[in-house]
Amino acid sequence: MPVISTIAAATARAFGAFKSAAGGAADEFFKYVTLLLHGDGTNGAQNNTFLDSSTNNFTITRNGNTTQGTFSPFSQTGWSNYFDGSGDYLQLASNSAFNMNTYCCLETWVCYSTIGTDTLIVGRDSSYWLGYNFPSIGGTANKFVFGINNGSSWQAVSSTTTPVVGVWYHVVGIKDNTTLRIYINGIQENTSTFSGTPTTPANVMGIGANQNTQNMAGYLSNTRLVLGASSTVLPYTGNFTPPTSALTAVSGTALLTCQSNRFRDASSNNFAITRNGDVSVQAFSPFAPTAAYSAATVGGSGYFDGSGDYLTVANNAALYFGTGDFTIECWVRTSSTIAYQTIASVYGSPDANYGWYFALGSTGAGIYFVVGGGSSTSVLEAGSGINDGAWHHVAAVRTGTTLSTYIDGARVATTTNSFNVTATSEFRMSGYPTVGSARDWNGNISGFRIIKGSGPYNATQTTLTVPTAPLTAITNTSLLLNFTNAGIIDNTAKNVLETVGNAQISTSVKKFGTGSLAFDGTGDVLTAPASQYTNYINGSGDWTYEFWVYYNALPSGGTYGASIYAQDDGAGIVSPFNIVQQGNTWKLWASTNGSAWDIFDNVTLATTSLSTSTWYHIAFVRNAGTLKMYVNGTQAASTTLTANIQTNTTRKLWLFGTWQNNPSNAGGINGYIDDLRITKGVARYTTTFTPPTAAFADQ
Repeated sequence: MPVISTIAAATARAFGAFKSAAGGAADEFFKYVTLLLHGDGTNGAQNNTFLDSSTNNFTITRNGNTTQGTFSPFSQTGWSNYFDGSGDYLQLASNSAFNMNTYCCLETWVCYSTIGTDTLIVGRDSSYWLGYNFPSIGGTANKFVFGINNGSSWQAVSSTTTPVVGVWYHVVGIKDNTTLRIYINGIQENTSTFSGTPTTPANVMGIGANQNTQNMAGYLSNTRLVLGASSTVLPYTGNFTPPTSALTAVSGTALLTCQSNRFRDASSNNFAITRNGDVSVQAFSPFAPTAAYSAATVGGSGYFDGSGDYLTVANNAALYFGTGDFTIECWVRTSSTIAYQTIASVYGSPDANYGWYFALGSTGAGIYFVVGGGSSTSVLEAGSGINDGAWHHVAAVRTGTTLSTYIDGARVATTTNSFNVTATSEFRMSGYPTVGSARDWNGNISGFRIIKGSGPYNATQTTLTVPTAPLTAITNTSLLLNFTNAGIIDNTAKNVLETVGNAQISTSVKKFGTGSLAFDGTGDVLTAPASQYTNYINGSGDWTYEFWVYYNALPSGGTYGASIYAQDDGAGIVSPFNIVQQGNTWKLWASTNGSAWDIFDNVTLATTSLSTSTWYHIAFVRNAGTLKMYVNGTQAASTTLTANIQTNTTRKLWLFGTWQNNPSNAGGINGYIDDLRITKGVARYTTTFTPPTAAFADQ
């Protein structure tokens, strides 16, 4: 059986049962898994084939390296917000609803990527804070603290738990009249007495930092503030089992956030939240999924890199609307703020081919929708905030002569339009034919649907019901792209992968299941976009990176060898962390500062004796600052790795290919990979173990 780090194991078990829906044993650490590739699927399948799920079944032509995968607006485990520790925070304007009362419950889940000093989790300046390591407000060093200001001093209560990187903690600060309590993972760890009257300054509410000071680095999930004059508002009055699903707006809830696929306050107050820095929404949470990934319930998305990536459908009357009703809708998640970044169009030169054009606005933030052409053009440009690293539902709807656009269910623009929408142009998702790649989409698109005729919305509505599940081909659907046709999928639904070269599914050689990932050693690689960097190996905590490998031939030597794991995106750029293989030699390249190999520079980790035509289980495990390599459960190497592995938003992940996918450097893996799994925050193996005897669990 695997041996797992004690802290992570105890913490994970605090969050409930670990049984699958079928009743069998599930992975109790699945919520920490950020990539899981089984390689099961159709022989020869890649991620390059896109299908129209409408009854028209249009042929979709791929251009550039457009790809698709399971990351979608419908996470199977829940959501969090990621803060990189530098300029990242959320802020809410001052409001009397945040004034401290006789009773208060301030809670959140927190998972650090690095741990600093005096870091704010959530709080109101000069009033009350939930944070870490705040002796300045009466807290204990290296502990969680809940403090309240009475006008003359801070009074606080601290945990006995010392948090470690990469582990989810449920942290609750309670003001029970004059008693302060702090709970960690449902256990009351300390109390103190509060005297005086809490201050109620007209200050902002901060999440992740105090107005860009005391910044934290890591994830926050399900942050809730409950206030009231009666103890009945307190959701916890003694030790409790931490919730295993998203929090709800109970009575007295003043704020509920960090739990959605976008930045929003789910309390009845619906306060506006201002994003600062590059805080992002992530499909990573403290909750285990209730079911394995399903395309029907989770869906997928297409990823476009902003440079030559687009999809086309040949010109067809089904994709323009005459004078009738229509609906165009989808979910979008941007990776840049380029103006007029195109979602989709059936539109040529604005004064020639009449049609429609759907894009980000001139500021790269709102919606820009054009229908018609020449003197009959209607242009709607309105809204903001959809270039924020979160998912947003956008729609353009015409009902009768009313034309409206919507963001996240709210109407942002409306006009009168009865133009006869015709065109001679192809349908194009991402980009605008007359300007090259200048208007290409950079980010994800999910659930793109065109309805010609009456649909689920009416353009006279001021609000729409935002979909809570992948879209389907309802009546009058002319085109539907759900992006669920990838051959190599991530069963955690956190990633979109690109299959480069001949990287594909093979059903002829496999360790478990119905297939494996096949690479021919020349130009084959899997990549993940830089926007998914929080799912990679980074930070200073524990992690486990493991897979099964079957060689047709061992990787050649060359300068760099095969990149077993590499975060890199350009010649001469230093990568945060690489594992490479040259024949039977395994090496590390790593940096923390982005300019020099200051941890490892082509340092040999291990020399092994591996053969062809044999399956090997390979595991790399960092546990409390020590990195170990295991082959078939036996330790092959050990070295010190205490440094914070750099997180970088500009570098892609490369798996089983060549250095920067350059065949001149050396060949990649020539063989098969099965059951690849990355687990962040958990050192699954700390001593000799028996390799897995079945495929990894999907939940």
